[in-house]
Amino acid sequence: MDVIKRMRKDERRARAHQAGVRQAYQPKRPFKTVEGVGSEAWKKLDIGAAGLLMEFYSKFDGFNRSNLSVTYSEVKTKMSSLIFTRWIWQRIGYGFLEVKRWGSLERKCSIYGLTDRWRTLSEHPDKLEKIKSMLNEIELLKRQPRRLGKLDEIRVLRHAIVRM
Repeated sequence: MDVIKRMRKDERRARAHQAGVRQAYQPKRPFKTVEGVGSEAWKKLDIGAAGLLMEFYSKFDGFNRSNLSVTYSEVKTKMSSLIFTRWIWQRIGYGFLEVKRWGSLERKCSIYGLTDRWRTLSEHPDKLEKIKSMLNEIELLKRQPRRLGKLDEIRVLRHAIVRM
């Protein structure tokens, strides 16, 4: 009887060890454990952009840090496509997300990865201000009437934001 108890105890230990090895980092709730909260880059964001980051964290399982996507169809009851795009680009610009794969019209969504580029950007307030001015310029361009070259200007500004 004593041998059987020891065998069961050893089996439980082995299972607990296996579960511990396979388990990855999980962001914990409450909200304060999200990376970058309180940094200079975080302070530049709109409030809704922080909520959008929570959509990414809800899909994060510890192994897919560079394989996350949130599509407009998933959040269309919460925000418009214009606001969704604005907040995604704020997250990218201030270094919380990076684009791993650009989406296309063939029903392929964009794939994003969580980054810590916000750490280096927070050390350089001049870069943060430049990013903010480029994001504002993009928003002003979007509000202008349709004209030739407008989309190219927006694309150039977005690529400059990604390269900072």
